[in-house]
Amino acid sequence: MRPTLLPLLLLTAPALAQITAAVPCVADNTLYQDALGNTSNGSGGSIFAGTTATGAVRRAVLRFDVAGALPAGATIVSATLSLHVLQTMAPAPVPASGHRVLQAWGEGASVAPGNGGGGTLAATGDATWLHTSYSTSFWTTPGGSFVATPSFPLELPNTGFATVTAPGLAADVQLFLDNPTQNFGWIIKTDEVQAATAHRMDSREGATKPTLVVRYLLPGNNGTWGTGCPVGAGNFGNSFVGTPTGGTTIQITQSGAPAIAVGTTFYSLDLDPVGIIILPGCTVHLPLNGMLPGGIYVTNAAGAATSPFPVPSGFPGYLVVAQSIVLTNNALGFVVSDAALTCLQ
Repeated sequence: MRPTLLPLLLLTAPALAQITAAVPCVADNTLYQDALGNTSNGSGGSIFAGTTATGAVRRAVLRFDVAGALPAGATIVSATLSLHVLQTMAPAPVPASGHRVLQAWGEGASVAPGNGGGGTLAATGDATWLHTSYSTSFWTTPGGSFVATPSFPLELPNTGFATVTAPGLAADVQLFLDNPTQNFGWIIKTDEVQAATAHRMDSREGATKPTLVVRYLLPGNNGTWGTGCPVGAGNFGNSFVGTPTGGTTIQITQSGAPAIAVGTTFYSLDLDPVGIIILPGCTVHLPLNGMLPGGIYVTNAAGAATSPFPVPSGFPGYLVVAQSIVLTNNALGFVVSDAALTCLQ
């Protein structure tokens, strides 16, 4: 975790926008519940999560090369994980969760026959229900050693893509980037109570590989997130102008807001990429328990405004997020901009 910057929740904007990168999946496997712990499918085309019709548990493990795909010192804005579901007996989508794994595990050369649902004899180095690496290294807890609190929720459909963008997912990616030796990936599991909920998904050897797409900023970069509330024929926009170098002053600008109206800006050190929808196409992306208000401004006849932002010194790499609010005569009495992002330099 990065230390908390309590005072000075300050901001900046468009020097360079956030960067999007696809992080490759470098290992995946299935932990097949069995007493001997000698079942795996390390190089097979499918991974599994859920419970079979006979009540046997399946858990998928995945690891992505975060440190190899992202530059050191980057600040993660958001992360999106996507898995492709091929088959299930479940009649409706099944809730699942992703948990950060706490031990290194392996992907051997085993390939299960057919669709892979029953697994096959584990090969050297495979992860199994009992082993992190068959047959010499073991999980601290059978079924995988992982953080009990999920990092993110995930709904597994009957077929098609299971996709999630969540703050906990982004936080794990930041941890993996800052501490590569702690990157053991995630385990995907259901509540494992109801039978016949096992889902077969493409592995990295399959036709549609698991994907992890990350948005990040480097120190000195600015960006935006989301879409501001509709105002007339456009949307309320918010941005930072200038390079956020400590000790300088840059500008935060509003555009497309209601004309001749009073507004203010709220700041935070965290982005909620999913956010809280307050109107269709209008979302608050600041954590409600971590916001600080800024000064008051008045928009001009074109719905624009600007105000200075003094950049604090000594906090390189901190992400600062801002959303502006302007009073108006709609049902809520206000409109909200998109989120402006800056990474202090």
